[in-house]
Amino acid sequence: MFTLFPPQVGRLDLKWVMNMTYFMQMVTVSKAKAGFSKLTRGVIETREPVVVRTPAGFVQIIPYDLPEEVPPAAPDALRLLPREIELGNTFGEAL
Repeated sequence: MFTLFPPQVGRLDLKWVMNMTYFMQMVTVSKAKAGFSKLTRGVIETREPVVVRTPAGFVQIIPYDLPEEVPPAAPDALRLLPREIELGNTFGEAL
């Protein structure tokens, strides 16, 4: 059955989420909208996740670190045999 609006969070779900997120900061959608910039800066500075309660459920904002960039290999660092080049150009059809 298709519904236009997502199901509401039941009391059991709310209790379960509240137990799991007891040590996390919880905010409502209206508070998160009003102070989104401040909220995200706080998450990045403190490295602690924040849970936003919405009518459809919960959204977690967590800090994320970008991985370090790996420099490209030198042009002559990889040496392929003629057979490897031949198999590489056939899209695996010869395997």
